[in-house]
Amino acid sequence: MEKERAYGTGMWAWLLQRVTGLLLVFYLLLHILWAHGIKTPFSFMFIEFKTAVLIMLLLVLPHALNGFRVFAIDLGIGEKTQKLLFWALVLTGVLVIIWGVP
Repeated sequence: MEKERAYGTGMWAWLLQRVTGLLLVFYLLLHILWAHGIKTPFSFMFIEFKTAVLIMLLLVLPHALNGFRVFAIDLGIGEKTQKLLFWALVLTGVLVIIWGVP
């Protein structure tokens, strides 16, 4: 495997999917505990509803958009198209996050 290929867009997309997935599981666990009134060391993060929405937006959007990219790869798009799609989805995600920030 070429070194350039190992550190390309696909590797960053793969890493983004894993990190956001793990953080979403952690967030949902904290959210469930918080919603049931159980105090956690991280309860200060969810004092305001807007903060919780922002965190959820920052985690769900990249995870979902990258999921669309993976779905397109499963349908057989080419390697150049994959890279273009990744960056188009990153731009879309950034614009939605800017628009959705309370």
